[in-house]
Amino acid sequence: MFLKHFLYDKIQIPREFKIPSSIAGIDMGQSLIKIALKEQDDIVLYTLATEQYSKKLEQFIEKNNNLFSHLKLTGGKCYNLLMKFQQTIHITLLKEFDANLKGIEFLHELYKKKRLNKALLTCLGTGTSMVLQEEGKSFHLGGSALGGGFFMGMVNLLYDITDFTVAIQSSAKGNRYNVDLKVSDIYDRRDERIDILFREFTAASLGKIPTMIKKENIHQEDVIASLTCMIAENIGSLAVQYAECHDVKNIVFFGGFLENNKLLKNTLSLLCKIYKKKAIFLKNSLHAGALGALFS
Repeated sequence: MFLKHFLYDKIQIPREFKIPSSIAGIDMGQSLIKIALKEQDDIVLYTLATEQYSKKLEQFIEKNNNLFSHLKLTGGKCYNLLMKFQQTIHITLLKEFDANLKGIEFLHELYKKKRLNKALLTCLGTGTSMVLQEEGKSFHLGGSALGGGFFMGMVNLLYDITDFTVAIQSSAKGNRYNVDLKVSDIYDRRDERIDILFREFTAASLGKIPTMIKKENIHQEDVIASLTCMIAENIGSLAVQYAECHDVKNIVFFGGFLENNKLLKNTLSLLCKIYKKKAIFLKNSLHAGALGALFS
C-alpha cells in the first residue's frame, strides 16, 4: 500500500471520540501533504512532500477509491484533487482556517483533557497565518511571509541546502550570538539606563557580521541559527501583539516549520513568557488541518 511507506504516527482515540469511517482528511499545503484516516480504533497520520508525491497520491486514490466513501480536502494545493475525482468520489472542500481550528480544538481536548477557550492560532508553515479562535469560530487576523519557505529559501541561497531536516540539524548546532548583535553588545555593562532583561534582546540579526567578524570566522550553523531565531522573534512579537489587542492569553503554535525545531519553539516560548502569554504546542499538530477535515 503506497501510503504505508509514509506512516508518521498513530493516535489512540478514547471511546468518547467517534472516528468517521471510510473518510480521509487531506491537507495539501505548498510544501507538505498531511493525511488523517481511521484504521481500526486509531487515527493514522501520514506526511508526504507535495512536490514529490502529489501525483502519486492521485494515482493511489484512483486505484483505491473503494477505500473512501468521502474525501474531505483543505489547503491551497487540494483543488486539483477536487477536479480530478469529483465525478467518482464524494468530495468536500473546506476552508483552511476552519479545518485548522477544528483540528486544534480536537487535539487540545484529546491531550489537555479540556476545551480550548479563546486562543490565537499561529500556523508556521511555508508562511505564517494568525487566526483568532473564539466560541468555536475562527477569525483571520493576519500573518507574515516569514516562515519555513523563507527559511529554506535563505538556507538554499546561502549554503545550497535543500533538505529541511539537514537545515534544522545545522541550526541546532549553531550559536546565534556569534553573529547576532545583542543590546548588551552596544551598551556598556556599567550603563544603568538599560536593565538586565532588555540587554538580552536582539538588536540586529546578523548584526556582528559587517564590522565585528572576519568572513572566514563565520560558521554556517551560527547563521542558520540566527535565521531561525530572527523568524521566531518576528512571528512571536507579531503573535503577542495580536493576542494583546484581542485580550487573548493562549497562543497555540503549530505547523510544519516547528517539526523537530527545538530552537524555534524555545524562542517562541521565551517571547510569550516575557509578555505573559501562554505558548501551547500540541502533539500531532502538524496534522491539524487534516484532522479538522476528517472530523468536519
